[in-house]
Amino acid sequence: MSSNSIEKLRTILKRKATIFHTGGRRPLDSLEQSWIGRVTVALPAEEQPVDVQGNAMAPIMQLYLPAMPFVPQAMRDVKLLTVFLSPDVLDHEDMEGYMCIREYTSVEDLVEKDFGEAFMHIKAFPLFPELIENDYPVWDGEDIPEEYGDALNNMDEEEPDYFEDIVEEIHAVHKIGGYPSFIQPGIDFGEGYEFMFQIASDAKAGLNIVDGGSFYFAKHQNEGIWRGYFDFY
Repeated sequence: MSSNSIEKLRTILKRKATIFHTGGRRPLDSLEQSWIGRVTVALPAEEQPVDVQGNAMAPIMQLYLPAMPFVPQAMRDVKLLTVFLSPDVLDHEDMEGYMCIREYTSVEDLVEKDFGEAFMHIKAFPLFPELIENDYPVWDGEDIPEEYGDALNNMDEEEPDYFEDIVEEIHAVHKIGGYPSFIQPGIDFGEGYEFMFQIASDAKAGLNIVDGGSFYFAKHQNEGIWRGYFDFY
């Protein structure tokens, strides 16, 4: 497989993303600081979200998007995003009714709130963003879209190995933008949904999603509805 063919496919596939490093630096005493294991604000009328069974959801993430080097186009108007999850979310394949994502296009009316213990009792840590220019999809067999599969199979030389010849690195960490770092193959959020961000297992924060897994969140391009999914090893 020629180097020109490899670079062409890499150029077509790669996407920008913001990945997050957990801790390691002193947090900002500001709303501009993003967090894992902590939600600090909401609108005055907003209370602790509850799941479909009436159980209180726990805070897990707060992201201040203007501080990010990259966010997906569908979230460019969002200033702050908070995520809550039900303590029973891992007992249900469908996360609908067991997750709550709140988006704020302005932070002016937000007030400080105490939402109690974090999801899975994880330890709160500040998140520090880093721009990634070349995030790649995790494709396994039938996951590869037909148009790219044809391109791979029609190379002049021997069929390339996707992970060895094309992919530079898979960023299976807290991330906004780019591609979901799926562990299990064959995942599809549904027509009209676009992947937005993921929350990964995090040893520093003490977050283990079953067995080194991740939560993935996609948003409908027209309706603005969120859909969640999780998988693990």
